[in-house]
Amino acid sequence: MPRTKKPLTKSQLGKKLDEAWSLAVKIRAGYKCEVCGKMDTLNSHHIVGRRNRMVRWDLRNGVCVCVKHHKFGIESFHEDPLWAKEWLEDKRWEDYAYLYMAKNQIKKWTLEDMEEQLAKLKKIIDNNLCEGYS
Repeated sequence: MPRTKKPLTKSQLGKKLDEAWSLAVKIRAGYKCEVCGKMDTLNSHHIVGRRNRMVRWDLRNGVCVCVKHHKFGIESFHEDPLWAKEWLEDKRWEDYAYLYMAKNQIKKWTLEDMEEQLAKLKKIIDNNLCEGYS
């Protein structure tokens, strides 16, 4: 008798979404730091913190940065939030405006919502993988 797959829990879906979101952020940035163009030691940084469920898996809430611009440099998203705000306003104004409006909204994710968001992120990832082999 064939085994049927158990549906994923919200926690399991959340982990899959986190991984897909991180990869999609890097793909969107062309696997380069969006600040300096460096192509190694890349991180996907949440502009509005991960605890904010409204924008946690929204690509507009992500920036691909090298570790220097993520955590360890003077001009980094973790060390200098004023610099980060100015950078975002200058380089990605539309994302900044969207996040400014969306960050205080509350989102209760259903399993269906999470599955739909995962499918969107997987489509971005799959399209990138296909382009790499064409």
